Amino acid sequence: MKILLIIMFTIIVYIANAQDLQLSQYDVSPMILNPAYTGLKGEINYRIVNLYRNQWDAVAHKSFISTLLSYDMNLQEKWGVGAYILNDNSSRVYNSFSFVASGANDITIGNNIDHHLNVGIQLGFILKSLKTDNFTFDKQYANGKFDTNLPTGENFEYSKRLMPEVNFGFSYFNTGNNFYKPFGGIAVFHCTNPKNNFLSESNESRLPLKYVLHAGSAFDINESLLLNFSLLFMKQKTAWQLTPALISFYNLPNQEINVLCGISLRTNDAIILHSGISYKRAIYRINYDFNISKLKAFSSYRGAVEFSITFFSDKNKSQKLVY
Repeated sequence: MKILLIIMFTIIVYIANAQDLQLSQYDVSPMILNPAYTGLKGEINYRIVNLYRNQWDAVAHKSFISTLLSYDMNLQEKWGVGAYILNDNSSRVYNSFSFVASGANDITIGNNIDHHLNVGIQLGFILKSLKTDNFTFDKQYANGKFDTNLPTGENFEYSKRLMPEVNFGFSYFNTGNNFYKPFGGIAVFHCTNPKNNFLSESNESRLPLKYVLHAGSAFDINESLLLNFSLLFMKQKTAWQLTPALISFYNLPNQEINVLCGISLRTNDAIILHSGISYKRAIYRINYDFNISKLKAFSSYRGAVEFSITFFSDKNKSQKLVY
């Protein structure tokens, strides 16, 4: 049983290193989905987001913890600026830390106030670290257990890797008074394809480009109810995912409290239930990922829990949730 858990943990770590960290609430800070949304989507003046995600505590000895802190704001209608910090601590043995500055411009031609075509770019860095003191290797396995005092037989040339981060994207969204408000975009992350390996340069590997396609529409059912349908496709090397989602926003009559609920499906990975509440200029959200991947037999369908708090100021001074 112990050997089986070791094998499972090795697979999870390999997957985590092969692709970017996984979030379920990309919409709370749209610029991490597409740089072109920085400070421009949702009719905001500014937005501050703090997010926490805990994953794989059902199968790993120590769970994977991901955190996000972001800020973006609108400048003179046509410009948006912001920055985010993203940290991924994979079972306390591998860590990825990103700091990225982001900017976007509304390049819509003419005076069309309903249709917005935006372009965005992000510049920053990623620092990846291995905590080799927490590793164990096959040469340290003796007499039925691991002895960390034994030599590992491994030679890591690097325990840290600093990489440039450049991301680029285009987006479209509609802010008219129509029943439906379509949106969509395309983005490419890790444009410099930086070196990603911790071993010698002869074993060089690079951080794969990540391609993001997203589209959807918000539907104003009435003054109290808004439905938001979206479709997200992401691909990074051989890893890919398709995530349809339906989120509803309901404004309670004569109240400053609004509620959110919804469901999304990350194909071959998780069914995700969303809920949330807003009060004045704050949004509190929580979701749970029910694991439906090949690991479900070991995880008993347990996946991840994710919390976020958003503080914002919108241009219309309404109590409707931003999206």
